[in-house]
Amino acid sequence: MVFNNCFYNANSKVVCVDNERLALLQFKQDLRDPANRLSSWVGENCCKWMGVICDNVTGRVSEIHLRNPYIKPVGDYETKAESESEYESEIDAYWRSQLRGKISPALLNLNHLEHLDLSCNHFEGIKIPGFIGSLKNLRYLNLSQSNFGGVIPYQLGNLSRLRYLSLDVAGASAENLQWLSGLPLLKHLVMSGVNLSKAFDWLKVTNNLPSLVELYLSNCELTYIPHLPNINFTSLAILDLSSNNFETMQPGGIFSLGSLVSLDLSFCQLYGSIPAVLRNMTSLRDLNLYYNYFNSTIPNWLYGFSHLEFLNFGFNSLQGELSSDVKNLTSLGSIDLSYNQLEGTLPRSWGKLCNLKRTDFKRNKFGGDLSQVLKSFSGCISNRLEWLNLRLNEFLGHLPDQLGQFRNLVYFSLSYNSISGPIPVSIGRLSSLTILDLSFNQLNGTLPQSVGQLAKLRELRISRNLLEGVVSEFTSLISQH
Repeated sequence: MVFNNCFYNANSKVVCVDNERLALLQFKQDLRDPANRLSSWVGENCCKWMGVICDNVTGRVSEIHLRNPYIKPVGDYETKAESESEYESEIDAYWRSQLRGKISPALLNLNHLEHLDLSCNHFEGIKIPGFIGSLKNLRYLNLSQSNFGGVIPYQLGNLSRLRYLSLDVAGASAENLQWLSGLPLLKHLVMSGVNLSKAFDWLKVTNNLPSLVELYLSNCELTYIPHLPNINFTSLAILDLSSNNFETMQPGGIFSLGSLVSLDLSFCQLYGSIPAVLRNMTSLRDLNLYYNYFNSTIPNWLYGFSHLEFLNFGFNSLQGELSSDVKNLTSLGSIDLSYNQLEGTLPRSWGKLCNLKRTDFKRNKFGGDLSQVLKSFSGCISNRLEWLNLRLNEFLGHLPDQLGQFRNLVYFSLSYNSISGPIPVSIGRLSSLTILDLSFNQLNGTLPQSVGQLAKLRELRISRNLLEGVVSEFTSLISQH
C-alpha cells in the first residue's frame, strides 16, 4: 500500500480548549467515515487526535490534516503494481478511506485554525461552503480532488492571510476570479479542472497577485491567453496551462516572464511552428509542449536553454534533423521526442550531456548504424542513462559489445527497427535492466546465457526475429535471486 505523508502524531504536552473539542466532534458527526479514520477522536484531549495539531503553548487547534492517507493508483496495474490483485486492493483502500458527508460550520469555532487539508476525499458534488471564507487565520487550504461541485464561493477572497490555495475541483466553476484580489500573500494557486470558460479576467487578476510563485490552471476550458500590457507577477516561477484550447500564442505579456522555470502547455491544440515568443524564457528548467500540432523543425534558439532539465516535445509532427548544438543543453536530464517525424542520425554530441537519464525517441525516422548511435551515447552519459527508447525507427546494423557499458539502464527498447546479427554476451552486464524489448528485428543466433545474470529483469521481448531455439511471444523473467 502507498500512503501519503500525513500528520498523525499529535501534541502530547498540551490540552485542547473544550469548545474547540466540541466543534471537532460536531465536524466529525457530519462526516461519513467508512474506514473509521477518525476513531481516535474520543476523549478529552483533542490535541492527541489523529490529524489534529494544536499550538504547543495555548492548546488551540491550529491545523487539521484529513487528506486521504492512500495515494490513488494511476494507470494500469501492469505498470503500477506487482499484480492485478494488488492494484485492485490499492484502489479499494483509496475509495474506502475517503471521507464523505458535509462540512460542518462548527469549524468556525476554531478561531486559530491556520491549516485545513480535506483533499482526496469524496464530498459527492456539494458546494464548497462559503463560511470557509470566515476562517480568517487560514494560511493553507487544500480542497483538491474531493468531488466538490458548483460555483467556487467568492467568500474565499476574505482569507487575506492565505499563502496556499489548492482547488483542483473537476465539476466546479467560476464566472470571474475577482475574489482572488483579496489574497495578496498567495504564493501557490491550483484551480485545475475548474471551468473558467466565463472567467475572462483570469490573467488580469492573477497578474495582480504580487507574491504568486506557482499557478496551475490545467483543464480549465480556457480558449485564449489575453495580452498583458504590464507584467506584475514577476515572482511567478511555475505556470501550468496544459489541457486548454489556446491554438495560438501572442507575443509579449505572460511569455516575456524571465522568471519562469517551468512551463506546461501540453494538450493545448497549438499548431504551426514552435512559438518564437518562448525564445526569451532562458531560465526554463522544465518545458512541456507534449501532444500539440507543431510541424516545424526544432528552432536553433532552443539549444541555448542551458538550464533545461526536462524537455517534452512528444506527440507533435516536428520535422528535420537534430542539431549538434544539442550539446549546449548541459543540464538536460530527460528528453521526449517520441511520435514526431524527425529524421537523420543522432548527433555524436549527445555524449556530452552528462546529466541525461531518460531519452524517448520512439516512432520517428531516425536512422543510421546502431553501433554509431550507441557510441554517441558513450562516455559520461553511459554512467547515468536509465531509459533509452529507440522503438519504431529506421536503425540498421548490429548490437555492439559496448552495449554492456550502460549498467544503469532500466528500460531499453529497439523494437521495430532493422537490427541484425546476434545478441551480444555483454548484455548480461546490464545489471539494472527491468524491461528489454528487441522484438520485430532481424536478430539471429541464440539467446545468450548471460541474460540469466539480469537479476532485475521482468520482461524480455524478443519475438519476430530469426533467433534459434524456443522463443516465446512474450517472455517474463522473474528473478529467483
